Amino acid sequence: MLDALHQKGIRLGIISNTGNLKRAEIVKMLPANFDFSNFEEQLIIFSSEVGVEKPDLQIFRLALAKTGINAEECLFCTEDLVHTLVAQQIGFRTVRVLPPLPADIADLSKNLIKAQLLV
Repeated sequence: MLDALHQKGIRLGIISNTGNLKRAEIVKMLPANFDFSNFEEQLIIFSSEVGVEKPDLQIFRLALAKTGINAEECLFCTEDLVHTLVAQQIGFRTVRVLPPLPADIADLSKNLIKAQLLV
């Protein structure tokens, strides 16, 4: 989906609470196929680099300033209700997404194989 949005010319950014991790540590934690080139460099905002975390209004204000556009032209997507409400306070449009289901297909496969052996 991110690739498709980027190819359509949609500007993409990241606002992430990263504790005290350095960028290199963050990159190592991401899947090998994660493509940072889909995101505008100035719109990749890691809390460990800017010294403020969500849900502080300041991190959203910083992101908005870096976009150079009006807040109502920005869409912020997250799983967290509080982060959504704070982003709305500065005028962002928001979408709350469901977190991924806590399932692992590998575990599911193993359990199905075990169940078949028991039958």
